[in-house]
Amino acid sequence: MENESTFARHKALVIHSPRSGRSEQLSQALEQLQASGIEIVDSISIAELDGQSAQGANWHEQGIELVVAAGGDGLVGGAIAHTAEEKLPVGILPLGTANDVARTLQIPQDISGAVKTIARGKQFDMDLGQARPAEQAPHTAQPDGESLVHIPAARAMYFAHALTVGLNVQFARLATDKNMREQYGSMTYPMAVVEALRNYKHIECEITLEGLLTRTDEGKQSISDQPVTYRGKCVQITAANAPIFWGPLEASIPGVKLDDRLLDIVIIEDADISQVMLRVLRFFGRQAEREATDASWHAQHPQLLSAALTDIPGIHHVKARTLSIRTPDTRQDATLDGEVRGQTPIHALVARERARLLVPQTFRGL
Repeated sequence: MENESTFARHKALVIHSPRSGRSEQLSQALEQLQASGIEIVDSISIAELDGQSAQGANWHEQGIELVVAAGGDGLVGGAIAHTAEEKLPVGILPLGTANDVARTLQIPQDISGAVKTIARGKQFDMDLGQARPAEQAPHTAQPDGESLVHIPAARAMYFAHALTVGLNVQFARLATDKNMREQYGSMTYPMAVVEALRNYKHIECEITLEGLLTRTDEGKQSISDQPVTYRGKCVQITAANAPIFWGPLEASIPGVKLDDRLLDIVIIEDADISQVMLRVLRFFGRQAEREATDASWHAQHPQLLSAALTDIPGIHHVKARTLSIRTPDTRQDATLDGEVRGQTPIHALVARERARLLVPQTFRGL
């Protein structure tokens, strides 16, 4: 859904995080928002919302017409958890380290451009994922992957960007480490990628997909009503809503749609580290999907072959409505929008609600 709008002269609540990568620019951003005509009713830390039920209805009653998420992807996901059911518009000030959601939506990374988007942009409704059990308040990633964090089974959490298990959890732990940021500065992300790849450990995984998008020999697409289970040694499992990863590196999953009511599932199988790196670079470097054929490596997995969207050995890319991830040998941390908010076993699905986001007038969707 898209529609023209202007949010100048609207009442806004700003949600920020002192942990965001560019939090020192918050004051400048708030000044520019006010100068653009937006009335800032209040500014609160995302930590104040930890453990609270969705506050969107309360904010709406208070006259809030707009929520500004001033931070990175984790903060955007946390803000959306409170706004999705009320369809309160969310504007993004990309003050985080990666800002993958903002990059996907073509929101400028500079403060002035982002403020202009909030004040003069248009609304775009984007699919959301939902994970359970998961929590709003992030916890610390465990390098050994053996810690147990109790999350009540009834707890669920939205994600705007992606849910990941495996390599990206280690990457997120490194990329947000204060000492690493101080040591490498603007090179933190490339170094975190290298370190995560160099030190990864494979995971024994069992992944069940439901609502799988498949194609016939004639090229017609349909949603399968039969669940498919994959078992193997994995480097990473990803359920993505938005295609861009790794911040300024802007690695992108080809073919992701923001409003197709499907999750893009990417399974990276275990291999020699040099092969893993080459395969990941090939996959993220493509601009378009490339279907596998029955003559390719993917023929080893006939249940996935009709859904395969890449022909790269060791990588499965499919679209599905839900997935469940189990890791029989150990509990594994799961990130939602770059922050650790759950552990395996974990279930993800396309949420009923969508996020209403403010994007540039020139944005035409993906």
